[in-house]
Amino acid sequence: MALALATIAERPELAPVVAPWLWEEWGRGKGRTLDQVLARIASRTARVGLEQTVVALEDGVAVATASLTAADADSRPELTPWLASVFVAPEARGRGYARVVVTAVESAARRGGFETLWLFTNSAPALYAGLGWQDAGTITEGGKPYALMRRRLG
Repeated sequence: MALALATIAERPELAPVVAPWLWEEWGRGKGRTLDQVLARIASRTARVGLEQTVVALEDGVAVATASLTAADADSRPELTPWLASVFVAPEARGRGYARVVVTAVESAARRGGFETLWLFTNSAPALYAGLGWQDAGTITEGGKPYALMRRRLG
């Protein structure tokens, strides 16, 4: 098994591969179209700083993704940047790929000069805590409560 990381800036052809994952997981429920999600992913092409999308590839096949974004929570516009859209393909779960893409985004944030990174989740606070993220309270997005977490990068 060969594992590689690529960004959308390096491999723009990966945007149409990961966009359906993110649309199914979050975009459709927020009323976004697949084309809107694809455009958003395809625009994350910064080489340093905001905004970037990372894709993990196992033997050349996309298995996971995560993004470094300026904003992710409408209720907390003062917080930036964010680890967003962490997704592992169902058939690749349980192999540590979430850690791989989260670590890659943390590294990208450090290279961009950021000292703190934010995320919100309702499904995986234990995963992020195990990766060194700290509880920063709760937020409400779309009428639902989520755990707010932060990672100090310094």
